[in-house]
Amino acid sequence: MDDTRSSRAAAALLGVSPEDLAYALTYRAIRAGNEVVHSPLDQISSQKACEALMKATYGAAFDYIVTEVNASISNQHEQQQQSSLGGRGVGGSSVSASIGVLDIFGFETFECNSFEQICINYTNEALQQQFNKYVFKLEQDEYEREGILWKFISFPDNQDVLDLIDKKHTGILALLDEQCIVPKSDDHKFTRYLYARCDEHARFGASSAQRVTYKFSIEHYAGPVEYSTDNWLEKNKDQLPASSALLLQCSSFDLLTQIQTFIRSEDRDGRGSVATKSVGSQFSAQLSQLRSRIDTTAPHYIRCLKPNDASAPDNFDPRMIVDQLRCGGVLEAVRVSRAGYPTRYHHDVFRARYYILGDTGDKKPVSPIKKWGRGGATTMMSKDDSEVKRLISKIAFDIWEADHEAMVAAMEVIDTPVVVSGYSQ
Repeated sequence: MDDTRSSRAAAALLGVSPEDLAYALTYRAIRAGNEVVHSPLDQISSQKACEALMKATYGAAFDYIVTEVNASISNQHEQQQQSSLGGRGVGGSSVSASIGVLDIFGFETFECNSFEQICINYTNEALQQQFNKYVFKLEQDEYEREGILWKFISFPDNQDVLDLIDKKHTGILALLDEQCIVPKSDDHKFTRYLYARCDEHARFGASSAQRVTYKFSIEHYAGPVEYSTDNWLEKNKDQLPASSALLLQCSSFDLLTQIQTFIRSEDRDGRGSVATKSVGSQFSAQLSQLRSRIDTTAPHYIRCLKPNDASAPDNFDPRMIVDQLRCGGVLEAVRVSRAGYPTRYHHDVFRARYYILGDTGDKKPVSPIKKWGRGGATTMMSKDDSEVKRLISKIAFDIWEADHEAMVAAMEVIDTPVVVSGYSQ
């Protein structure tokens, strides 16, 4: 590496000497027995080593900051709990509430789609399933539990796509991890292995033309996407060369010393624990954790729509909007919402408010539903649901009867002749 102003500035920012930085980016240290062999890198390999150093430093610093922020928030929360009545609610259990905002990347399909796009689209597939479960399945299951007359609305299930991408041992990410630890494997070997293992899957496709260029397609919920497997193994490993990792360890900056635990680096013989630390496995684990966290909350969904492909103002493409609404399951969600009931009551709240409309046997005072304590309101659910069902049936029949009488009266008015100026109309 040439001794230039830029190289000296980079070395100063990293807290290392220009000579050490030049060695880390132009040589690779490989252990052969008890000896360490220093192998020079060509220009392309040096450029990749430079990119790996930048990505590793930025990524480790980002993870370090997130960890410190989370630790700070956790400590503040514990202090607040200790100072507010012992931090205990009803029944002696700790009370913790939070509101989170998740801004996710949209479904991506470009002229050339690589490893980054399959990770992004995998996330969208998983969150789409979460959306379907929350909006469709849980909604309709509740109507069935309540015994409410309901016409089941079908919705798409994309579990087969998730299995294709991330099923243990047979999914695309699992096969990629497997090839990352196979000696002398490369992207072409991985792609041929992928064809052999996934060719029978209904959502997987690879035409003769795609096989020549080492590509494949996945039929996502939003449509088919073609992927190129170039550099998949390197992107999935995402490991810093041992010489660059050693360079950061010798830095005079305390921050670079503190972020060492967040840097994934290969060892001296060029290998690393890829099977447990690959980008794909980390991404899958974090997504699984996110979905588990969403399951414990009451989510509210906001769908962002792209008005046109040119990102131009005052240009609204109706066909493009409809396609996005359809592939996002929004149209089916609207159908469920329109067919469903917008107002929800706990049984005791419903009885306390509407018991007067029931039959004679149901017309009795009902005690208030909520008892307030330090932790908030406690719901007292009714033990006699048959009373609630009788009340619902009675109100539903009264509403139908009133509507029917109004309709009959309206028809009679329409059928009654009207005399105007001696003429019958």
